[in-house]
Amino acid sequence: MTAALAANTTTQPPDPAAQQGGWVADAFKATWNWAAETVPGGNLTVLSLVFVLAMLANGKSQGGTKTSWKKGDQAVGAVIVGVFKALWGGVVGVFKVLWFTLRFYGGRELRGEPRSDATFFRAGTRTTRTGDTAAVTMASVALAPPRVSLVKPQRRRPRPWAVGAASWIQTYAGRGATVLDRTVRTTLWCARAAVKLWRGLQAVYRFVAPVAATIARVLGMWHCWPYAARGLARLALTVALFGLTVPAWRTWTIVGLVLALAAVVVLAHRVQPKKPGDDAVYGPRIWAILRNDLKLPEDEPRENWMILPESLATPDARIVIRLPWTWRGSEGDRENLSALVNSRLPGEWVARVTLTGETFTAVYTHKPPPKPQAPAPEPPAAVDIWDPKVQEILGALGPDEFYCGLDAFDLPVIQKMSDEQAHWALSVGSGGGKSAFLQWLAIQMLMKRGTIIGIDPKMVSLIPIIGIQGVHTYGNPQAPQDMRATLEWVAEVVTGRNYEKKHKIRTDFLPLYVFLEECNQLADILKEEYTAIKESGAPAGDPIWRDGVATTLRLGREVNVHIIAVFQDFKDTQFGNVSLVPLFPFKILGSYSERQWKRIMGSSIPMPPIQKKAGRMVLALDTGEVTRIQTPYVPWDDELTKDENQQKAYKLLTAYYKELRATHGYSTEGLYTAPPSPSPEIAPAILRRVSRDTGPEGSNGGSEGGLSDKTAGRGVTHPGSVTPGVTPQRDRLRLIPGQAGAEGSEALKAPALLTIAEIAREMNARGYDIEAGLIRQHKRRKESTGFPDGIEIDGTEKFTLGQLITFYEHRGIEKREESEAEAEQGDAV
Repeated sequence: MTAALAANTTTQPPDPAAQQGGWVADAFKATWNWAAETVPGGNLTVLSLVFVLAMLANGKSQGGTKTSWKKGDQAVGAVIVGVFKALWGGVVGVFKVLWFTLRFYGGRELRGEPRSDATFFRAGTRTTRTGDTAAVTMASVALAPPRVSLVKPQRRRPRPWAVGAASWIQTYAGRGATVLDRTVRTTLWCARAAVKLWRGLQAVYRFVAPVAATIARVLGMWHCWPYAARGLARLALTVALFGLTVPAWRTWTIVGLVLALAAVVVLAHRVQPKKPGDDAVYGPRIWAILRNDLKLPEDEPRENWMILPESLATPDARIVIRLPWTWRGSEGDRENLSALVNSRLPGEWVARVTLTGETFTAVYTHKPPPKPQAPAPEPPAAVDIWDPKVQEILGALGPDEFYCGLDAFDLPVIQKMSDEQAHWALSVGSGGGKSAFLQWLAIQMLMKRGTIIGIDPKMVSLIPIIGIQGVHTYGNPQAPQDMRATLEWVAEVVTGRNYEKKHKIRTDFLPLYVFLEECNQLADILKEEYTAIKESGAPAGDPIWRDGVATTLRLGREVNVHIIAVFQDFKDTQFGNVSLVPLFPFKILGSYSERQWKRIMGSSIPMPPIQKKAGRMVLALDTGEVTRIQTPYVPWDDELTKDENQQKAYKLLTAYYKELRATHGYSTEGLYTAPPSPSPEIAPAILRRVSRDTGPEGSNGGSEGGLSDKTAGRGVTHPGSVTPGVTPQRDRLRLIPGQAGAEGSEALKAPALLTIAEIAREMNARGYDIEAGLIRQHKRRKESTGFPDGIEIDGTEKFTLGQLITFYEHRGIEKREESEAEAEQGDAV
């Protein structure tokens, strides 16, 4: 059209340098040329679009009716009116398109009213809701963090068949082993690759899922965006579509879209929208129930009756519930309200209900954590034997009381070795202080003027007490006949004492203590020795445990004979099928394991905490009573080595033992005969083979300096002696009538019972400065003084002389000088 107009003109073409028209013509020209070069189809597409809009506007203005051309004189007018209406409709359509374009790129909603209170530069919140949709969907509840258990799950162990199959594959070396090995390796490689791929996909999902969720949430809040942000988004989308349409701009458009997508992903990963608070998540759901419980109208707003914090996990979170005046607030009502809160809200909550004032409220706060338990009291780290408090306790002990140590409350634990607890069993592991405890008990036994028998195959625990008067030790594992003879001798003493007590010849006996160290090893030694000497027809089990040990355990407590046995295991089969466990109701355990505790004490008695510490022991009764103690022992010097400390402790204890014997004295009354003499210890065969000492007392010499057994006095029973190998000069004990034979000493008489006045005169005659009034005063205060009980005869309480002499010697009374009567009695003994 432009070319045609230029061809038919008769005037000269316009000068390009001259100004033609105004700014409107220039703008139209620029737009026309830009459309011809840019828009697909050129200006023809623009003109077609204008024509279509005009036709649409004309059709709408005509109401969908067709023009009647049959009316002659009205046809021209109708055409003219139609043309003007079409032009007007086109203009209106152009303005509507412009208005739509301005509204579209201005960020407004394309139709309807605004759905939020957002402005051009400020984001807003939704103002309209469709239907009865809740403020927060159930998806928000699913996004709540799960509760993570702090207990580490136990790893699943492979099944036995799997272990067996793996072992067979690893050890198979037959035909086709190479193919089998490669197949297994390939299978394992594929399995590992699949696991790694799956873990990689999981890692990608963990990264992509939050980004996708963030982008979805941001797009879901489109109506709450500021108008400027919405307009820029629409403009960017239009530019992207237009750039993809134009071939010349397509490459740069794709690059820009990729960069924009990367920026959106990074921004979405770093800046995530705020998750809905707990008030929005839990509020509507608990309010639906609470409103019915409080009998409130359905149109009551939740904000007037319940306030939830945005985060229920904060330490100072408070839930405030307003209560109606008709709410009674009984105990049941309060429990129901608290149960609702604790069942529908995470955490544990406690209420403070206020029913006074203008407003009734229930304020819930977090349940305070329980106060941490106070640390369990522990016994002291160490108890010194030479501590003045310990010595004071020792001086106040009764005849059958033993000070075991300090308990967890720093109080002394005193246990009686009498009645049901007459015999003690120990089970102490290595390093638990067993030897020190036995040495501590020996101190108190010497204070009670007791005779000590020590049978120790290892001969480690009783080293300091060897050589003390009244102490007889048997620790040579090469001479089990000595240990057997000693156990038989103890059983004979128990039988003799019970005979005397039954016939009232004597009722008071000095204590006899028997240490059985390493009973399990002792049982093995005695069993081997019994098997070697057993005759045909003899019982298969060693009878010493039934005739010797069990007899002493059952009858010894009545006559002041006690066994302190150290066991590692209570197996009846090891002790000649004699059940020894019920005979030891009192046990002492230390440095034990859980398995050892259950084996000895059973699973019904709870086990105290295990402590591998020297001197830390547990006193346990079969009734379930358990006491943790720290036993006293000689303190160690940190600057010395273990051996140096041990040697130092042995020297101190040996000197202390001798001092106690000299202070408290010793008597062999109630033993009848001396214990068996221990056999001489012979050097081991390996030493005898390499030794060059052939002297009478050397390693290769004869027994007892080369003397024969008969010359040395062993194997000969002298008149008046019961034990072979004991001479009459050493056997100075008074015997039961008829036991010593024709040359025996005089018969043993029962102790005389005397009144307090007679005892005071006898004690003064023996060299003790004491009056009868003082004895009566101590008797009246026997609860505090520990005065012994007497025997009431004809309404008068009488005592034995030895009974009160022992009592006052423990209280520190001393003789003036040795009297003649006591000298004669000593000679007789």
